[in-house]
Amino acid sequence: MSKKIRILLNILFIFLIFWTLNYWEETSKRDPLLDRIYRLDLSLEWDVDGIGFQNDTLVVKVTYHGLSRNPKNGSLLFIRDGKIVRNVTLLPFDDFGTFDLSKDVIALGTYSIKWLDESTFTFSPFYLIAYSPTGSELWRKEFNVTSLSTAGDLIVARGYVRNGSVVKVFDVRGNELWGLAFGENVATNGKTIAVTEKGKIYLFSREGNLIKTIEPWKGTVGSVELTDDGRLVVTFYSKEGSYLGVYSENGSLLWTKNFSRIRDFAISQNYILVYDGALHILDWSGKVLWDNTRYYPLYPEVGIALGRIAISGDEKFIAYGSSEVSLAINPLFDHDKDGIIDEDDPIPFNNGIFYRALLTIVVGIAAIWVNRRELQKSREEARKKYEEIKNSLDSKL
Repeated sequence: MSKKIRILLNILFIFLIFWTLNYWEETSKRDPLLDRIYRLDLSLEWDVDGIGFQNDTLVVKVTYHGLSRNPKNGSLLFIRDGKIVRNVTLLPFDDFGTFDLSKDVIALGTYSIKWLDESTFTFSPFYLIAYSPTGSELWRKEFNVTSLSTAGDLIVARGYVRNGSVVKVFDVRGNELWGLAFGENVATNGKTIAVTEKGKIYLFSREGNLIKTIEPWKGTVGSVELTDDGRLVVTFYSKEGSYLGVYSENGSLLWTKNFSRIRDFAISQNYILVYDGALHILDWSGKVLWDNTRYYPLYPEVGIALGRIAISGDEKFIAYGSSEVSLAINPLFDHDKDGIIDEDDPIPFNNGIFYRALLTIVVGIAAIWVNRRELQKSREEARKKYEEIKNSLDSKL
């Protein structure tokens, strides 16, 4: 084997060592949430105002936030297998939080601008709209929604009226069941309705009977969510910061945890996701299972712009969006950070590192074999020369 081949093998071996180490370093420093398996870019004048999973479809509400006398219409996007399978046209605008979905219905609030003259306008009309899982409109009602929740066969919406607010409870067919003449934020699990008002949380039965009143743990009550078994997840805001609290089904405070500034949260059967400039994944005991704060040295002053967040029903995927829509694998299901769910991996560790390491080992073995062979060949040649010199000297003596 020529000397050139041996030199090339040694150079290639050294290159592969550094190539593999560099990939490992990059992988260990990269936030897995940025390893998107799907991404839809939107311009800065568009915003994701709602995102959620419905069966095998990612449903996204996109609204217009640009400055224009004739604003563009918003959209309700249905994304499946990395493709937009349906795009439903909405009115241009939305208030934060007026989007929710359940297994059988998608509910949202939307509104537009009505110009009264050259310099005066009003926000009108306002609609509460219900869609089927395929995007067909079921019904709409004029209602200026500011908080919305749907589960089971109920849709609960809060709106404001002159000098006050109202809460209305509908069934999925659009029939108004009952209402309240107060309320700030609402939540339902299909069996119980939670309504916040002036720092208190009121729990009602689906028939409208008051079950319990909960005094806030600290500060001002923000968003609320109800689990299927009746546990209540609440955000609180005070001068000391923002907090996430979990109450039992009988209204007892189980635990609280402080965060920098809670911007959104999502719940599933086993996890609570909190976004405050970084993403935190907690279990229902309050233990932090994973967060990506280590990837952002200036957290909490500077983090990552996730926007609205959601987790799939099987808990394997996380979706988020602000001026883009992104879908990533839940890091708890992707320990090796190879962008593949581990339980489905043919190789139970990072495939990128595996193939690089395998190639490095193969080339390394070849380089070592060639070097040993060349060394052995050199020793044999040296031994022959030694024997020739020795024999020549012996013959002269």
